[in-house]
Amino acid sequence: MAAAPLVVIAAGSDSDMPHLEKLKSELAKFKINSEIRICSAHKQPARLQSVITEYNKAAHPVMMVGCAGGTDALSGTASYLAKFPVVSCPPDGMNNTCLTNPPGSSNAFIVKPANIAKFAAQVFAHRSKDINDVLEESIAEKIVKLEKADAQLTGKSGPSSTVASHFAATPADAKPLVVIAAGSDSDMPHLESLKKELSKFKLESEIRICSAHKQPARLEEVIQAYNKSARPIMLVGCAGGTDALSGTASYSAKFPVVSCPPDGMNNTCLTNPPGSSNAFIVKPANIGKFAAQLFAQQDKEVNAALDAAIAEKITKLEQADEQLQKKQRTA
Repeated sequence: MAAAPLVVIAAGSDSDMPHLEKLKSELAKFKINSEIRICSAHKQPARLQSVITEYNKAAHPVMMVGCAGGTDALSGTASYLAKFPVVSCPPDGMNNTCLTNPPGSSNAFIVKPANIAKFAAQVFAHRSKDINDVLEESIAEKIVKLEKADAQLTGKSGPSSTVASHFAATPADAKPLVVIAAGSDSDMPHLESLKKELSKFKLESEIRICSAHKQPARLEEVIQAYNKSARPIMLVGCAGGTDALSGTASYSAKFPVVSCPPDGMNNTCLTNPPGSSNAFIVKPANIGKFAAQLFAQQDKEVNAALDAAIAEKITKLEQADEQLQKKQRTA
């Protein structure tokens, strides 16, 4: 039997314990194991690197939640070195330092602990029947409540929604797929940039045009179709203005949804209610790396490309420093 998925809740200080315990409680609702680690990027950078290396070697699926306030160096440092996805959920809420890292520091950002838990469930649902079943129940529960509330107000009862259980272990040779979903083809340059960045990590992607505002029923049909896929899926929501696409898709999806809007620093990607669990990454290059971290354990080609990308930039920095030292010694 495959080892159970694990969420590592990493914090820079134990002073944020109430926030960390809240995350742990929310994850437990989806039957997801978690553990809290305290390791400061500012005060213990070498130890943080050793902790990341430890989890990189894990045989079980891992996701890390970075919980650091102020300047969130923890998530940025961890996500550069990690071979698993890192998502920021800072104790101080709407902290834009989680979004301003350079290419390579690929952490995503979710504000609400409840949405961190659902995102983690979407990450692991295709690898655990227990998590899949709880995720399906969670999606159905809120929809049924809304239908009952409407029926009580109108005195009319329509057909009740049901979510058919659908779980099948992902085949070992199933290739990951990233769906780039946009509300309009007017954003094609942004969509093509995402496709290009994903290809650097040997990831297959396809572009879909489906507006949450203009085609809500069709968007729901598209999400349900991908929910039944035998392939590991991630969806990138690319809608400017009020990003209804990512919020709508992430409510019904059984796979992770990450917003990367064409208009950049768009905080509507972060203000969805509990249940709409999309994460947010600003830079297309970091979308590519985040997707690689999500799928590296399942695909050897993706894993090799991720290893190469991590090593390449570190080697360049070391060479640049060595050249500068030589130049200064001979000056």
